[in-house]
Amino acid sequence: MILKKLIMHNFGVYASTNQFEFNGTNPVVLIGGMNGRGKTTFLEAVLLGLYGSNSFAYTESKYKTYGQYLKSYVNKADGTKKTYVELEFSLDGSEEEIYLVHREWDGNTQRVREKIWVKKNGEDNSFLTENWPMFVENILPSALSNFFFFDGEKIAELAVENTNDQMKESIKALLGISILDQLSNDIGRIISRLSSASNEDQDLQYLEQLRKKRDLTDNDLKDIDDEIQRSHERIQELNIELERKNSEYAIKGGDIVEQRHDLMKQRSQQIALLERYEDDFLEVVSGAMPLMLVKDLLSDIEEQGRLEQAYKTSVMATEKVQNLYIDFIRKHPDTKETLNKFVEFIQEDNEAQKKDEIYGLTDNALYQLNRLNTFGLEQCAKHVEMQLHRRDTSKKKIDEIDNYLSVDIDEKALNRIFKRIKELEKEILTEEVNLSSLQQKRTTLHGAAMIAEAEFSKAAEQVLSSLESNDDNKRTVKYAHMAIEIIKCYRIRLQQRKTDILANTMTDCYKKLAYKKHLIEK
Repeated sequence: MILKKLIMHNFGVYASTNQFEFNGTNPVVLIGGMNGRGKTTFLEAVLLGLYGSNSFAYTESKYKTYGQYLKSYVNKADGTKKTYVELEFSLDGSEEEIYLVHREWDGNTQRVREKIWVKKNGEDNSFLTENWPMFVENILPSALSNFFFFDGEKIAELAVENTNDQMKESIKALLGISILDQLSNDIGRIISRLSSASNEDQDLQYLEQLRKKRDLTDNDLKDIDDEIQRSHERIQELNIELERKNSEYAIKGGDIVEQRHDLMKQRSQQIALLERYEDDFLEVVSGAMPLMLVKDLLSDIEEQGRLEQAYKTSVMATEKVQNLYIDFIRKHPDTKETLNKFVEFIQEDNEAQKKDEIYGLTDNALYQLNRLNTFGLEQCAKHVEMQLHRRDTSKKKIDEIDNYLSVDIDEKALNRIFKRIKELEKEILTEEVNLSSLQQKRTTLHGAAMIAEAEFSKAAEQVLSSLESNDDNKRTVKYAHMAIEIIKCYRIRLQQRKTDILANTMTDCYKKLAYKKHLIEK
């Protein structure tokens, strides 16, 4: 269906006559505008022009009658209260078949009645005027129209609407299958009437019994399919409500109530960690940590201690030299003068390096002081910093847990929600068991239907082959059964052909939407 022109006269916000022509060739028509400028009215005009009282815009509206709905769209600007909508379209974009449907009504009357007339290729067509609802349903069923004409702000609702049965029938009408079903039913009634009239023919009576048995099993199978569908829908509804209740339960603090014991346990653990961090911190602070305040002084002490240690070592060396000097002179008296000068030099050097002993550090004390200055204080500082970070983290976690535990929770309301959650879970389980039982029952009924169909087909072939062609009723029954078999084969082939075309078209449309290439052009 390709829209070509839309005319609205005193319709909704569109005062006087407004004509819109669609000359583009792209498969998508986008209507944009500010709020209140008539986008929704435009959409409803298209749907009203096509479907009238079958428009989903009317069926989903707040109006109880179609007349009230029409009257609500009468624009009173010019005082006439006369309104009409006119829509022109073609089926395939060509000019061979152009349809124009015109709907008008008068808002001055107490009871609003609609007048409709249809033109085909510019000429009035009485057949289409009288049978327009049937004609347009075969082109584009009203149940599928909301997938082709929709408000962009409400597109998400299309994915969750519960219209399975109506959708199924609409797709069958779109594929042309519904007319075949109607034809089969009509032929079946003819066969029943003629078979009843031929009471003396036992073969036809037996065949009619088998046909009724087959129809009965088919109806039973259809009924069980309907029950299975209702069960699926019921489970879906229950799951939606369960999800909503779980969300409500969490919002009202249900998770906190369930986690209260764990939260209390976590709080106790964090308090124990905090106390351990505090004790460790105090232990470090009471040890070497305060020396960080006099780090420069410790460096000076270490330097002074090294000088004092060097002087002591030098004095000890001089004393050792003097002791060895006496023994050496005895053995080498000719070197006495030179050695005296050397000893005097050492003594003078010691005197020059002489330092007043301030700290008197031992070798072990000097070693410990060096370790402390080199990396002891730095390690101590890093350890304290790490413990402070751990302590702060524990405090933060304790505060978070306290905040959770201090939430004001209405436990009575939570208990009611929790009770409903358990009821829903039980209902879902019961419904799933029921669904499983229905599916098993369907398997049995499907087997019975297949057997009944096979029995009927076999009997029909035998009976029909033996019927005399000189009896009009028998001949009619014979060819009616043949027609039904042909319709069955035709239905299958028609479904295969049209579903392939539909699938390819849907795939092409999806690719255009997915790639978004040239989707909208100005």
